[in-house]
Formats: sequence, C-alpha cells, structure tokens
Amino acid sequence: MNRGSLVFTAILILVTLILLIATMAYPVRSKLFPLMALSTILVLLIVQVTKEAAALKGKEPVKRGKPEIVPYKQLLIWVWLAVTLVMLLVFGFMGTVILLPFLYLRFQREGWLISIFLPIGCCLFFYSLFGLALNMPLYPGMLFPRLFE
Repeated sequence: MNRGSLVFTAILILVTLILLIATMAYPVRSKLFPLMALSTILVLLIVQVTKEAAALKGKEPVKRGKPEIVPYKQLLIWVWLAVTLVMLLVFGFMGTVILLPFLYLRFQREGWLISIFLPIGCCLFFYSLFGLALNMPLYPGMLFPRLFE
C-alpha cells in the first residue's frame, strides 16, 4: 500500500461525509436508506484507512504484487456495465434485478437451479425492502409501463 491509496481513501471518506451531511436535509422516510448505506460505507472506509496507515508505518508487512488483469477481462467488465445500464433503462429496476443475475450465472455456467432461484430471491428481497417496507417507487423502465397501459 502506498500514500496514493491512503489519500484516495481519505478523499472517499470526505465525499461520504459530505453526502451524509446532505442526506440529513431529507425527510425522515427518504433519508433512511441513504443513511444506512452511507454509514456502512463510512465504517468500511475508516477500517481501510486504518489498515493503510498501519501499513505505511511499518506495523504490517506490505504485500506487493501486481494484479494482472487481461485486457479481455477488462473489456468484459465494461460490457457488463454497459449491459446493466441498458437493462436498467429498458426493463427498469425489478426487471434488471431478475435478468442480470440470471444472465451472469448462465454465462458462468452455473446450474439451472441456482440460475433461476437466486434472481427470484433477489427480486423478492428488493421488492420486500423497497416496495413493501419502504413503499418506495422503483424505476419501471421504458418497456413495462407500455405493456400495462
């Protein structure tokens, strides 16, 4: 670990704190989820900056190694990100929650059982959390509102 990594983590902590302060202006119902997510991120970033500072002081052995990422894998990551964005725009949040894990698991040659039931479980979890518990409307996409008109 080097100083650049420590500085980058410190900048992320600053951005997270700014977002936390901005979230405080929201109504109680609207700020519940951002507060949970941002506070979790803040705790993890503080743990990371502590590890990096300890490594710089020499308390921990610094593990050096250059991770090799094949350009094909980098391209594949960018393709998945682009596909996710297109799916969000076309199918909406819930459609993407079902379709994206299914496609990923099938491309990774997982079994049909896990490829079907994991996306269904994700869908039930997100619908229960956002739709039922928080009563938060989710982006329907461009396709589904037209189907149900």
